[in-house]
Amino acid sequence: MKFLVAAEALHLSIIKPFISPHCDDYWATCVLHEMLLKAVRDVTGKEVPFIQRNTTGPVRQ
Repeated sequence: MKFLVAAEALHLSIIKPFISPHCDDYWATCVLHEMLLKAVRDVTGKEVPFIQRNTTGPVRQ
């Protein structure tokens, strides 16, 4: 449970800043975010509980 709480905090710190999609930093944070989600799936064996999805993709919080 502590792992998921820490992962969610990291998730929020990655998606919170509004960085221009034309900036290299934006793409670096996208890669970092995908690696975080993969790590959570690998550790828990389940989908990431703090990512809400709809028919168009992830919902940003």
